[in-house]
Amino acid sequence: MLKLGRMRIENFKSFIEPVFFDFSSADLVLFDGPNGFGKTTIFDAIELCFTGVISRIKKTDDKIKNDHILKGNNNKLTSIKLEILDDGKTVLVIETIIPSNVSGDAGKVAKYKDSIQRFEHHEWNNENETNLKFLDVENLKVLLGNEKLESTFTLFNYIQQEETSHFLKLDENKRHQQISHLFGTINETEKANKLDALSSKLKNEIDKVYKPKIAAKESELELLSKPTHEERGTEEPLGSGKIAILSDLSSSTVEQIAAYKSNLEGVDWTLKNYQSYQDQKFNYQIGMMATQCPNELSNFIKIGSVSEYHDLEKLKKQYLLWKKTCVKAENYSALIEVFDAEPNTITKETLNEYSRIFSKKHSEFVIDITNFDSLKKSSDLSNTLLTKIDECRKNLMSHYERHVAYDELTKNEELPCPVCGDLKPNWQGLLGEYEVQAKHFEEQLSESDKLLADVTQKLIKELVNPLVIKMRRFVTHYEKYLNFDFETLVETKFVEKQDFEKMLPVKSWLLSNIDGCLDYQDKKLRELKLNYEEVREKLISLIEGESKSVLIDENRDYLSCTKNLKALGLVFDEEGKLVVNLDDISKDIQLLTRLVIQKSSSVYKTKEKDLQGLEEKINKLSSKRDELFKISKVYREKIKAYEKNIAKHIAIPLFIYSSKILQSRPEGSGVFLITPDTDRAKGFMQFSATPNDSHDAWNTMSSGQLSGVVISFMLAMNKVYPSNLSTLLIDDPVQTMDEVNMASFVQMMRNEFPEVQVLLSTHESKVANYFNYKYDEAGFKTLPINMKSKRLELAR
Repeated sequence: MLKLGRMRIENFKSFIEPVFFDFSSADLVLFDGPNGFGKTTIFDAIELCFTGVISRIKKTDDKIKNDHILKGNNNKLTSIKLEILDDGKTVLVIETIIPSNVSGDAGKVAKYKDSIQRFEHHEWNNENETNLKFLDVENLKVLLGNEKLESTFTLFNYIQQEETSHFLKLDENKRHQQISHLFGTINETEKANKLDALSSKLKNEIDKVYKPKIAAKESELELLSKPTHEERGTEEPLGSGKIAILSDLSSSTVEQIAAYKSNLEGVDWTLKNYQSYQDQKFNYQIGMMATQCPNELSNFIKIGSVSEYHDLEKLKKQYLLWKKTCVKAENYSALIEVFDAEPNTITKETLNEYSRIFSKKHSEFVIDITNFDSLKKSSDLSNTLLTKIDECRKNLMSHYERHVAYDELTKNEELPCPVCGDLKPNWQGLLGEYEVQAKHFEEQLSESDKLLADVTQKLIKELVNPLVIKMRRFVTHYEKYLNFDFETLVETKFVEKQDFEKMLPVKSWLLSNIDGCLDYQDKKLRELKLNYEEVREKLISLIEGESKSVLIDENRDYLSCTKNLKALGLVFDEEGKLVVNLDDISKDIQLLTRLVIQKSSSVYKTKEKDLQGLEEKINKLSSKRDELFKISKVYREKIKAYEKNIAKHIAIPLFIYSSKILQSRPEGSGVFLITPDTDRAKGFMQFSATPNDSHDAWNTMSSGQLSGVVISFMLAMNKVYPSNLSTLLIDDPVQTMDEVNMASFVQMMRNEFPEVQVLLSTHESKVANYFNYKYDEAGFKTLPINMKSKRLELAR
């Protein structure tokens, strides 16, 4: 790695007498002393040798001077020699010379660089050289590994005293431009710029050359397209002026005008043969009805008698109510069937059905039902059998009563017992025998079974029997309503609203044009026919039978006539009239005939061909411009993606170094490097105090913090893109950095950049001692130089 060796300054600014320095063996060179003793002058001399300029010198005026701004004695030669070492060996000696007696126009501050000459040597002792060789700047850049040496020396190797934040002062785009060469995208960017420049050139050519030519040609054609007036100088223009599409035919081709003329001739025929046109229209409508409207005709037959869709909606509601009633009747019939089969028996399942259907009535017997469930569960098998036998006897007797006639004539006749079959003397005797057996069974029951029998009879008598009567009455009352085939009716007659609305114009046309069509229509909504398909076919036959006999000329059928009217934007009104009459059409045909003749002329065709050529040319140029834009877009998208990836490499060490140097920040974190998020955004570099801060650090941080940011960025750049020159020049950073940040900086430099040679100046002896102590403690070689003492030595 390259470092600085010896240096000799003579007659440069305040150093009039020769002064010699040797940095060869030093890792840290410390210049300390009060302001004004030449610390910054040494850094200016080094910068002058490397770049040929002193960046902090600004043009303050344009006045003629009597001497050069960099010379101590204008009558003497100014010389600066700087040795560059590689592993202790001399590789290059740069000598900067300013001739004596520089004044007048050459002494202007704006022209101070013009008098500076730089030479190169390969040995330090070169007094015997007769032919001085000018410094090869390109070779110097190659040697230092920095192709943008002039613009980035103060970024990579030199932080100035009063211009500590010079890089941050640049706007975000210029920061990106200053270090863009580090991204390695210069060639690609230049190619993208060339593509953009070529695209702009094409746009300029299209806008300023071809478009004016096209406009001029179009104007010429427009003049030629205007029809000539009638003969003998009349000023009345040709044409009716009533057809909008024919108002401006300047841009129409001969073929388009000829087509319009053909359309006009067709409309002329239509007006002259209006009845034939109407008959064809009627026949066309008949064909459409017969072939394209089968659903509408079917709906006309089924629901044509309905005037409003509300009637169909009402039918649908009635159907839904009927369906609900059917379900209710089915539930009632199922419960009645269970009761008829076993009128003296009740089960848990049956009670659940009554609860589902008659929840309000069921809730009145909640306690009894709960007792019923409890007693049922506690009853043993033998008692359950006795209870079941008793219930069966009662059910049998109930059935017997319903099936055996009993009146005054038959009450004394013998009749068989329904249980054992023995003959009993009469009905009363049978009942007496039944009561005896019933008491016998009751004596066999336990107390819980007796309670179960009592609650069962109560539920049957007070809950079931009244509900059965109610259900029988409901089923009997609605029997005829329930047997009506509502399902088929709705399936046949109900249609959606959009289908009903499609049927209405068909209905209107049939009523207006087809006599006898109502004979095929259902008279009532609830009326059903056996075969609607057959009825529809008969209606279609009736419709087709109304066709009119028409003699059709060639290309004058109904569709052709309609096409002609549509092409010209003409429509018959309710009275069967157009906005134009036969005279108007005759004028328009004459207009188009003349225009066809004019546009068919050789002059018109030549200009039309020229216009087509210009339009083709502009289309090709536009296509090429689009291609260039797409290629440039690809270049820039790839460049942005690549630069963004490279910037990430800088962002990480920048954050780490700044967080170490700026330890006094309340946030306790480093600085963030923000780059473009989108591919189309211009290149920029923004330093932010926090990750979500949209403002640049230059506007939000203190001068001391900004100094730390610049030093951090310089170190980050040297870490990621190290040049061959391992020397950092830092001119009095303590003036803008506090003690905490300075201590952090020293610690980081000592540990992170041990191979770097540091030349640092300070006006505070305690800071110089602190630097010297820390580097010496770490085993580095230091060279403290007190500029006040150095000046005293020169004065002796």
